[in-house]
Amino acid sequence: MPRKARRSGVKFIEDERNRSLTFFKRRSGLFKAVSDLSALTGARVVMVLECENERFSSFGTPKADPIVDAFLSGDAPTESDTSEEQQAVIINLQNELFQLEKDKAMEDKWKKENMLRAKEIQGTSRKAKYVYGKVEDLDATELYEMYHELSRIKQEISDRLPWCRSMPSNVATLPMYFPYAPSQISFQ
Repeated sequence: MPRKARRSGVKFIEDERNRSLTFFKRRSGLFKAVSDLSALTGARVVMVLECENERFSSFGTPKADPIVDAFLSGDAPTESDTSEEQQAVIINLQNELFQLEKDKAMEDKWKKENMLRAKEIQGTSRKAKYVYGKVEDLDATELYEMYHELSRIKQEISDRLPWCRSMPSNVATLPMYFPYAPSQISFQ
């Protein structure tokens, strides 16, 4: 399998979605590197980032505020009032927070893509319009087609699962013996 061509340099990412995703991933990597530097050397480190929508992200080990205050005032940094054990807990919690933020960003991206895909399908497919659309947006002909399609599906289910025929239409429970339950299958 051929290798991908190496990038010839760093350049601005034009696509806003790709740019924000890259920022988030690289920010997480930077914060992890800062956390590792602090854990390995005992250095007190702070990092502050501003993204293009003017939101700030900060990271400090063990805390950002005392380090920033000492830097801005020109005074020597004060000793940390947290023990090594507390610092380790803080670092683990910060790492967990970054992972959760990353997972949330990926989930938000996934949801957004699914919504766009659903809208695209809804615009091109008549059945998707029934599934994803609002009843108020359907005219009488489309409502009749939807009713007809649902009736056909109900009949197909009834044909495939004969035990459903004896059940009242308002009951949605499974019988005691389900014909295809894995625990009831035996191989001889």
